[in-house]
Amino acid sequence: MKKMEGGGSMIRKATPADLPAIMEIINEAKVTLKASGIDQWQKGYPNEAVILQDINGGYSYVYLRDGVPGATFAFFYGEDPTYKVITEGQWLTDNPYSVIHRITIKDAFRGQGVLGEIVEWAAGESRKKGYSSMRIDTHPDNKSMQRALQKAGYTYCGHILTSISDMRWAYEKVL
Repeated sequence: MKKMEGGGSMIRKATPADLPAIMEIINEAKVTLKASGIDQWQKGYPNEAVILQDINGGYSYVYLRDGVPGATFAFFYGEDPTYKVITEGQWLTDNPYSVIHRITIKDAFRGQGVLGEIVEWAAGESRKKGYSSMRIDTHPDNKSMQRALQKAGYTYCGHILTSISDMRWAYEKVL
């Protein structure tokens, strides 16, 4: 468990017991995205099988504030196959990198700097393992995530395709 600055916030690896809370956060995000006219996460992804794979792989995390799950994300080190080809731009570095995927914040926690806390935590973990770059992607219509990523120090780099050939905007943060 990793205590965060600012009191009752912490990030820890998810366990199978966290699956209901994680799916609640993800399903809430799916509704919010749909209501905003964004077709991200509207095709059955991510689902319980994907999240269990993340948990079993040791790269699913939950953000808690005062014991309440407020966000979830996958975080891992190393090459992401979907980041091999980038169009309409280029990556900032060729460095080994860490990746954040499937990040979502519970509606009640939005606008409170949670994404920034998660990115700072991930940057610290990346530095500890000798990584000097982090990558992430988001849907082209997800303007709120794009703003949050830029605020967190990420730079827009170009377009990538997901494993199901959906186009995403790719970002990199040099540590």
